[in-house]
Amino acid sequence: MRVTIRHFTAADVPIRSALLRDADFQANLTDFAILAGDDALASGQLRTIAEEQDVKRIFTACRGEGEVLGFLWITSIDWRSQSCELSFALLPRFRGGFGPPVIDTARAYLHDELNMKVIVDQVLEHNAMMHSPAELARRSQVRCDYDSYTVGEWRTACYWTQTEEEFRARREREARGRAERSSRIRASLRQEAS
Repeated sequence: MRVTIRHFTAADVPIRSALLRDADFQANLTDFAILAGDDALASGQLRTIAEEQDVKRIFTACRGEGEVLGFLWITSIDWRSQSCELSFALLPRFRGGFGPPVIDTARAYLHDELNMKVIVDQVLEHNAMMHSPAELARRSQVRCDYDSYTVGEWRTACYWTQTEEEFRARREREARGRAERSSRIRASLRQEAS
């Protein structure tokens, strides 16, 4: 599946506004959209496009043919240190299998196009949409109790970083693994055919 990342535009605002009001989004990320009226929510996103590119950016993740899968945003941008925090949310119908390719494409974009060397991840501990509790515990470098207050509850956040070198090494390992599996399958099929 081909995923593309493009800059967020005014045309994306209604789609993202609806996502910001999704119950799972609110529980797993933030519930600020519940308190904002439609105009305030839209103008905040438009302000990010027009005035805040130096401190935060929003991107749209699309399928190869342009269908919107969801949105990514970077905050805590430190251009000098070449680091940022990456957040993302997929539209409900694309949750599940689309997460890993979207995140992989986003990381590649941040490293290749924005020259980010370190990306910080934050996941609220109860959010099991992409990570199991065991995986969160393994990845987490910092665990912060009472990090966020969403949907009437204090939430614990797990933070970790991934450097560009770690990202590229993981991609190479995965490519080697795919090539090895493909080779074994082809060899097995040849053996069965003979």
